Order: sequence, then structure tokens, then C-alpha cells
Amino acid sequence: MSYHPPRVFIPSASIGILGTNDPKDVKTLQQMIINAGYNKISGNNVRLTGSIDTETEAAIQWYQRVLNMSPDGLVHPQETWFFSMFSQSISPHWRPRNTTGQLHVNEGQITFDAEGIDYITAVEPFKQPMNTRNFSRILHCPDLYSGVTLGRGYDMKERSPGEILTHFRQSGIEEYKSVICSKSYGLAGNAAKNFIKNYGYLIGEITHQQQIKLFNISYKQKKDYAYGVYFRQSRHIDNALEWDDIDFRIKETFVDIIYQGIPGVRPLIALIAAGASKEHVADFIAKDPKQKNYPERLKARLRNLK
Repeated sequence: MSYHPPRVFIPSASIGILGTNDPKDVKTLQQMIINAGYNKISGNNVRLTGSIDTETEAAIQWYQRVLNMSPDGLVHPQETWFFSMFSQSISPHWRPRNTTGQLHVNEGQITFDAEGIDYITAVEPFKQPMNTRNFSRILHCPDLYSGVTLGRGYDMKERSPGEILTHFRQSGIEEYKSVICSKSYGLAGNAAKNFIKNYGYLIGEITHQQQIKLFNISYKQKKDYAYGVYFRQSRHIDNALEWDDIDFRIKETFVDIIYQGIPGVRPLIALIAAGASKEHVADFIAKDPKQKNYPERLKARLRNLK
């Protein structure tokens, strides 16, 4: 029977400053550091020497800071999440490990489908052509105004570090990924893209189930927000249709519009509050110039209203 090494490397003893530093362990860690893109990110030059030199010490301390660990330059075999971080990182010419999985959600399917795509054979990570839907299970930035995003529309730009940590943990995402991604709060545009360039390979991909759990969290938030928008703007309309009485597909389409951040929804709310049919709502959004800026998403909304 052939032997397969464990996916997560566990050293035989401590590595780093004043560590045991078995040459085989050190060389394995150096290889993982290189594969994770550290040299490119930091501008340093970790080499496969099998010995702890100043470059390797600096790399260990750098990753300890990333994980909010004490940057003492020494790691022990018990600190498994430090080593698991490298085992799940991805490299150029990578293809998804999780090639099949659930792509259906109980609520908000139109939004889930619009917020990304799942590849069976993906292009090289972070090298997608412009104006294409992003492979959603890796870090991405949909446009210049977006923040660092993971999964189907979980944008971290306007979230706090604590909120990101909580939601990632609730979604079953690995702790080291949660800690790193919590540092992307407030970033947008080029700053978000630089974060992805530096940390995207290290984060790697999330599973389909993690993606669904993360989407369910963000969709519930947006659905609640959409209800608030509808309530505030319809309460002064005589005999306005109650939120719970709105046709399911009309409501789902409205939430999708809010999820995307399309402005100026007051006329649409007035139409929905008056009890408009799916056909009337479809006709309205088809003529809305703001919706026409996103033709593929508009087509999906019109299909949803049939």
C-alpha cells in the first residue's frame, strides 16, 4: 500500500528562533512559504536552505502577525492552524479542489446566481477577463466601488472586523481565513484589489456549503434592509400592500435590486404598494435606465417575473 503524506504538514518539533529546527521540517516550511507567494508579497527572498536564516525568521513573524499571533518567530507543532493555512493556499495554474457542490439556495436564488459563477475548470485564479462574472469561492472585487468580496456578494467594505469574524465562523470558514479577511474591512477599489493580490492565494477557496451559509447571512441582512426601505417609503401610501402580501417573485426581484444597490427605488415601491402584477413590475424595470446599465442582471429579473 502506498503512503500518502497528510494534507496538513505537522513538524516533528518547533521551528524558528531558538527552535529545534529539524532541517527537513525547516525546508518543508520554507517551500510552503514560497508556494503561498510570500516572496512576491513581501519583496523578501526565502530560499530552500533547510536552516533558519533571517529571511525565514522574518517570514514566520510576518505570518504570525497576519494571524494575530505573538510575532516571536517560533512556531510549535501544536499550532496546527498556522500550518493548515499553507496547506490550503493556492498557487498559479491552480484549479478548484471542490469541483461539485450545492448551488441552490432556499431563498434568493436570483441574487445568488447573479453574484458570481462556479467553474468546473477555472481560469488561473485572479486572472479572469474583465467584465465577466467572478469565480465566487475565492476573494474577488466585482468593480471599482466594491470591497473585498467572498462568496455570492459578501462584501466586506462596510463591515466591522468583528462582524466579519462572526459571520465567517457561523459559516464554518477556517479560523485563519476569518482572521485574515477581517483585516479587509473598509477597503474598496484599488486598495481591495491589492489586498486580494497579497492574500488571495493564501485564503484559497471556500467550499460550496460555506458559500451558501455565508450567502444566507448576507441575504437575510439585505432582505431585512429591503423591508425597511419598503416600509418607510410605502407607509404614507393609502392602502399600501403589506410586505408579507407582496407576490414572492416580485419581492425576490425587489430584494435583488436592493442587494445590488440600484438607487432611486421610490417609483418602484409605489408601483408594488399599489398591488401591481408581475407583468407591470417587469414592464417598469425593463424601461428603467438604471436597470439597463446591467443587462444580464436585468434579463434575470425579467425571467424571474414571468
